[in-house]
Amino acid sequence: MKFDFMKHLLPLFAALFIAQQSAFAQATTIVTFESAKVTAGEALPGSNCVVAVSFKIQAGYYLHSNRPTVPRVTPTVIQVGALGATRALPPTYSAAGQKTIPGNPAPVPVYEGSFTALIPVVLAPNATFPITLPGVIGYAPVNEKTQSAGRMEQVRFTMTIPRSTNPPAAKSPTPDPKKKK
Repeated sequence: MKFDFMKHLLPLFAALFIAQQSAFAQATTIVTFESAKVTAGEALPGSNCVVAVSFKIQAGYYLHSNRPTVPRVTPTVIQVGALGATRALPPTYSAAGQKTIPGNPAPVPVYEGSFTALIPVVLAPNATFPITLPGVIGYAPVNEKTQSAGRMEQVRFTMTIPRSTNPPAAKSPTPDPKKKK
């Protein structure tokens, strides 16, 4: 008798598992991580650099900026972790676009399509490359058609910083004009 019960229960669990997997496959992420690239400074032990981190926003949605002007909206926030003495400082966000939304007389700053954040990184003197720092972006996507904000979402990403291939040139001594050859 027990065997018959299990015989019917197993297909039910399998069907539930398949339905759950297809539901997860249909769920889309509104924001995706695109790239991280050193754009300023030298990625060398004991130096500082700036990493530009780019994200893409799904068409039909927008995000409120990191400093929203509308009360009670969720700002877009990026946080990056540390690796030993190598640490990321607070990011500078790209300029937000302006969007007029219902119920607000003035345009509000939003991110649409894509946006970039510049993240200063202080590299440890004993840093070994490549350096991989974990990060997370938190946001509440707003549907353009309904103007309704979704739940707070997070996307995890990693910033990989390769060692600079063009280290600064060593300073050569300046020739003394008084010396004769």
